[in-house]
Amino acid sequence: MLPLIVQAATSILLASSLARAQIVEIGQTCNLARNRLTSTTHQFLSDCVPRAYCDPTTSTCKPRQCRGDEFPFKFPPDSPETPLPPFCGDGQFCPDEGDQCLPVVPPGQNCQINRDDECQPAPNAADIQGPWNHKGAICLRFTCFWQNQTVGQPCIVDNTVYTGYRGDGSEFATIISRDNCVAPSLFCDAQDNTCKQALDLGADCTSDKQCISRNCGTDNKCKLPAGTVIKIPLWQYIVTGVGIVAFIAIIFLSLFFMHKGQRAKTQREIREYFHEQTTYRSSIIALHTAARDRTSIYSASESRFSQYDEHGQMIYRDDDSQRQLLDNKRQSRLRQSVAMDDEEDSDEETAQGKRLLGGPGPSGMQSRESFSQSRLSLADDTPRGSFDYGHAGSSNAGGYAAVPLRQSMDQQPKGGNFKDPWGQ
Repeated sequence: MLPLIVQAATSILLASSLARAQIVEIGQTCNLARNRLTSTTHQFLSDCVPRAYCDPTTSTCKPRQCRGDEFPFKFPPDSPETPLPPFCGDGQFCPDEGDQCLPVVPPGQNCQINRDDECQPAPNAADIQGPWNHKGAICLRFTCFWQNQTVGQPCIVDNTVYTGYRGDGSEFATIISRDNCVAPSLFCDAQDNTCKQALDLGADCTSDKQCISRNCGTDNKCKLPAGTVIKIPLWQYIVTGVGIVAFIAIIFLSLFFMHKGQRAKTQREIREYFHEQTTYRSSIIALHTAARDRTSIYSASESRFSQYDEHGQMIYRDDDSQRQLLDNKRQSRLRQSVAMDDEEDSDEETAQGKRLLGGPGPSGMQSRESFSQSRLSLADDTPRGSFDYGHAGSSNAGGYAAVPLRQSMDQQPKGGNFKDPWGQ
């Protein structure tokens, strides 16, 4: 608990000192002796605000005259009140104070910490320049050097400690070691201060500068440089593509067979349904056929009761309960056939028949009796179950009503004028 309190107090004091050191506005008095570097980040600080520098001649804060960064600290972009200071030209540099542009210094001259751009470029800058130097020049221990030392040559090491902070507020130290050996293939061994060959990937290491990748992992093995683009081999692309295609094919085939089974099941259910409906329909048709056959048998074997009327004529009575079971369509057919037979008779026979039927008295009665006997003989000769059918328009299942042949005969008027049921 106590270390945390001490750490918090130290941070507060540091922040307050920084605030006091950079509160002097432009035009106010400043102390040149207070120009310094922070112990944690090695940042340059003065009494003036970041937009100004302390003029050593007047000890007052004045606006910056140059800049070395694209976006300098505390300068709002596109602000007419605080315009950005200009860059320095070729062969010049802008110091940390920002008071004026100065010419680059040759090797062996003083420079500010980590300000490699203040040093004069190396003659073979195209061969040795890189992210570890500025055009082949490097600032080590506040002195300019060229980073061109080869294997076995003496070298200079500059170790700078930077303080970092973790997420929980605790501090950790990071050491940045720089040298003037040709990078990244060489590094300066601090034990004998000579340049040695850098280690390949996977080799044991103790610091980043020992690896040719400039990245020593937490397992003390040389790793790939941070931010390196990983190149995937071609075979991995092929395997991945084949796997994706196979996965899609498996899903497609699974869905296909699943839907095929569902379709087969649905078709089987539909087929069973229609087979069941067809069976029901066949059963109903069989029942109707059996009922119709039984009705025909009952109608053909109808009960007939005979008696004589007052004139001695035999009369047949049909069972009324069986009459409507026959179809009137057959009656119309029989009537049509008899009418056609009568049309073939000669006019004389037709006239004679009418005289026999129409005359009153005993002779007429005898003639009617004879005619009735002949018609009855014709009816008796008709096979059982033969009926005259005519379309009745009733609501029965067949749409026809059956009427026995003798029914039309019994319905004729007695005496006088006899009406032929066959239309004669």
